[in-house]
Amino acid sequence: MEQGKSGGWTGRGIPVEDPAAICQSMQDLLRLEAEFPIKVEGTHTLPYTARVHHLDLRKRSIHLKLIRPLPHELSAGAAFDMLFSVGDQRYWAPTVFQGREGYLLYRFSLPSQMAPSDRRQHKRYLFRPREKAYVVAQDGAIPGHGISGPLVNLSLGGLAFRVDRVMRLDDHLRVTPGVGFFERGKAFPMLKIRDLPNLPLFEGRGVLANAWDRNGEIILGLQFLDLGESDLRELQVVLDIREHMQRTSSAQSGEAPRDPGPRSPAESKGPAARMSPAGTQTPDALKRLGRRSTRVVLAMAPGADRDLVRGALAEAGYLRLETMDSLGQAVADLRADRSPSCPLLILEMAEGEEVNVGAVRDLQREFSDSREIPAAVISRGETMPDTDDPLLRPMTWPSAEDVTWQPLLDELAGLD
Repeated sequence: MEQGKSGGWTGRGIPVEDPAAICQSMQDLLRLEAEFPIKVEGTHTLPYTARVHHLDLRKRSIHLKLIRPLPHELSAGAAFDMLFSVGDQRYWAPTVFQGREGYLLYRFSLPSQMAPSDRRQHKRYLFRPREKAYVVAQDGAIPGHGISGPLVNLSLGGLAFRVDRVMRLDDHLRVTPGVGFFERGKAFPMLKIRDLPNLPLFEGRGVLANAWDRNGEIILGLQFLDLGESDLRELQVVLDIREHMQRTSSAQSGEAPRDPGPRSPAESKGPAARMSPAGTQTPDALKRLGRRSTRVVLAMAPGADRDLVRGALAEAGYLRLETMDSLGQAVADLRADRSPSCPLLILEMAEGEEVNVGAVRDLQREFSDSREIPAAVISRGETMPDTDDPLLRPMTWPSAEDVTWQPLLDELAGLD
């Protein structure tokens, strides 16, 4: 029976060929239901997110459940690379595709060896705290934990961030964890990066690859899982900007010193040649800029109505738009997120239902010392009565045809 070959191994560490140790590692992955990437050996295609579904020691095979299907034309004998974490160590292992067992379920050979892997496949770009890029992650649904902090570095393969806050999602109590709290291989089904250059919000999934202490601060390294082509394109734009900044900085540091001689006097320009202040020639320029930079959280059930509301908001210039499926999800996300940007909340009041005004007011009171969270309530049917609260206002249904809702939203956003 075919087994993974060792010819492709170029990472660090001595390969382990002990069958008992390899079987134990596969059993650990099965028991923990840990997700990990596999990819076709020697290619630059997107990796497939997998988890061990079944282990057949007699046939020396493993069944892997994937998030997305392998190509139909893939034939038995194709070589794959596995990259997974067991305990405190990350491993690479070769395996061979043997066939299909069911929907998204595939049979592979049990690896004949595995080797410690600390090589990085993608160039990392550093971020400084003053750049405001911020990470928010959740390790599962309630009960789970929300973890947030500033971005430390970013690549096409993953990120690292400093842990500023850990909160239990069921009772919103803060947790003060040590490094041991964060287990390698833990999945993060919700992962967001806010305020990247040219990308206000990036969303994905990840798995914890590493956690370490840096001068009393906890740093988490996460590997992205199952990113699509559009996600990679968005990240590549950000990283290209980063690469250009680095090259420009290096070029400037190597420039020859400027001639300290006297400068020629600048020519006097008449009033017609001077540039007018922003907004003088286009009165709405500042408002459009304000809309583009306003962070909006839309709490609304998925469906055609939500898509239409998103389209109307985007057409009006509100581009920093995040969607949550419910008010409860939005509240949990905002409590876990301690980024300095102030969100504007838009809630849907479904016909025949009432908005949980108390939950909104509790959230506003919780953040009252640091920031305001204005909220607008929309409804297809009867409009919610006025609350006499300047931060909680009923608003007409957003649409591209009827723009009567825009002045109120601008007011809540502080643009009027």
